Amino acid sequence: MSTPPIPPAAQPSLRWRLTVGFLAIFAVTGLGVAGALLATRTVDDALERVVTLADQDRRLGRVGEGVREFYIHQAHLALGMAHGEHLALTRKARQMLQRGLDRLAERPGPVDVAALRATVARLDALLDDRFLPALAAGHGEHARHIHHEAAGDVQRVVDALEAYRVEVKQAIVEARAGADAAAARARAVSAGALGAALLLALGVGLWTTRAIVGPLDRLRAAATALPGAPEGTRVPADGPPEIASLGATLNQVLAALDEQRQARAEAETLAALGRVAGGIAHEINNPLGVILGHARFIEKAGGRGAEDGAVIAREARACKAIVQDLLDYARPGAGRAEACDLADLAGAAADRLEGCAVSGAGRPVRGDRRRLEQVLYNLMTNGLAFGQAVQVQVADDGEGVAVTVVDDGPGLDPADLEQVFQPFFTTRERGTGLGLAIARAVAQAHGGRLTAAPGPGGRFTLWLPAAEAA
Repeated sequence: MSTPPIPPAAQPSLRWRLTVGFLAIFAVTGLGVAGALLATRTVDDALERVVTLADQDRRLGRVGEGVREFYIHQAHLALGMAHGEHLALTRKARQMLQRGLDRLAERPGPVDVAALRATVARLDALLDDRFLPALAAGHGEHARHIHHEAAGDVQRVVDALEAYRVEVKQAIVEARAGADAAAARARAVSAGALGAALLLALGVGLWTTRAIVGPLDRLRAAATALPGAPEGTRVPADGPPEIASLGATLNQVLAALDEQRQARAEAETLAALGRVAGGIAHEINNPLGVILGHARFIEKAGGRGAEDGAVIAREARACKAIVQDLLDYARPGAGRAEACDLADLAGAAADRLEGCAVSGAGRPVRGDRRRLEQVLYNLMTNGLAFGQAVQVQVADDGEGVAVTVVDDGPGLDPADLEQVFQPFFTTRERGTGLGLAIARAVAQAHGGRLTAAPGPGGRFTLWLPAAEAA
């Protein structure tokens, strides 16, 4: 009989594989997106800095423009050109310069706004306290001299503003370069994450496909070969748990079919034996009865033929026992069902033998008292055939009652555990091989079972459902 293959170590389930695969893809994609977002944030920060620096550059330009306008219109006043108009323009340029300084103070950056204000304050004082009074007094030459005196402060302001603007423009260039680099990193991270996700998806797909295709191919090949395979052949139950479960379920179906085939074969055997046993009982029992009667007559007559008569009688009785065994095996039905105490039946059987001890108790079972006692008697007789003493233990397991018969003999070989219940299989010199087969047939007819365990010591257990659970 072919045996099912030993399954390999448990493999991850398909659900686990897919879950881990998708989580890995999600994690890689998430890291890529997070990296891209981080790089984008860096780009946004760099661009925002560019905008801020550009705005600061414009503000510096406005301040520089205000300083120049302020100085130019003073020059026009010094030259005596349209005094009223250029004085108004000078005041306007001064206001524009003040607004520029105020806006510049909002985001000073590298600019020393306080120093610019101090310089502009000196120019204001020069204009209001010395330049305009000199013009009003008609001292044009003196006013022009004061104007030239202010040129130094104006130039210092303009030079400082230009220096600041150079720094700002350099910072703008650096910020733009940083934004470009961050954008390149974002593109690289996004492309890398996309590539890694695609490769990972491909790997997960191959990993899962290999886990499915191989076991399914083996399962399909084994299932295809089943019609011509010997009885007991099983399909592989390996691979992921889902596929292994499918193989195990199919093996359960095959095992059930084997049991059905075996049961059908046993039923056919029983039917055939029933027909044979009926014919034998009809054709042989009557002649055996005649032979046995004459043998007893010869035995009782005494003389030289008495010993021969005893031998003939003994062998005739053995033939009748074989015929009765055949009839019992062919008709193992429960007969009249009634409440039985297996401990009492075991005790009654043990009283008919020497060397048997019974212990334990259990709930009543329903069955044919005569047949059940005969089964227990046969089990004890079988034990005494191989040993000197037999221990019988009765126990209630909650669902039924088990009677275990143990002898002190060598016990059964593990290879004989199932064969020992087959008809005509025996390890005894004068055994018929029907006793244990009849016992199992009777147990099954009562809804129970009879099992054997390997040695040392012969061990047979008869289990029957309790009367309430029957």
